[in-house]
Amino acid sequence: MKNESRTPLTLLEACTLMAREAVSLLEGGEDALDSGTELREALALLHSTQDLGDGGALLAWVDHELESARRFAKTGERTESLVTLNTPLPLPAPAMQLDAVWMILRAAAQGSLSGEQWQTTLNAVRSLTEMDGLEDMVLCTNVPAGGFLTVGALQDLLKSVQAALTQNQQPASAERLAI
Repeated sequence: MKNESRTPLTLLEACTLMAREAVSLLEGGEDALDSGTELREALALLHSTQDLGDGGALLAWVDHELESARRFAKTGERTESLVTLNTPLPLPAPAMQLDAVWMILRAAAQGSLSGEQWQTTLNAVRSLTEMDGLEDMVLCTNVPAGGFLTVGALQDLLKSVQAALTQNQQPASAERLAI
């Protein structure tokens, strides 16, 4: 991908990518709960130090999917996802992964984080690059079967998450009114 045709990520897009990766991990079952939780915690840290401009939608999405994954692990009851992710997932290009790592670390550095919080952030960015095969893509010029993710696709995903959360909250509000 040529640099002049590449759109660098914003912090919101980097966080959308992190939330997407957390949710895609959680679809993998009980073994992924710890990794999904760690990505969620890094996202929560960024939310606490920065105004991402998403109205809390990304964190709410990951929390919803994390709760569903925990419920499934305990009871075997599957809950419908708020947003269905494409399979196979398009993966972020190496430049997008590096942009995301840079944006996340830069935002985390602006807050005063404890050693444990820094470790959570470092583990999250490591997960982002490992699970998406950054090393394989760079060393082997491997193009994933699902293609490369675009910034526009991340923006569309955020809009879908916000719409799904709004729709998901409406029945709950109607139930409260009926009581």
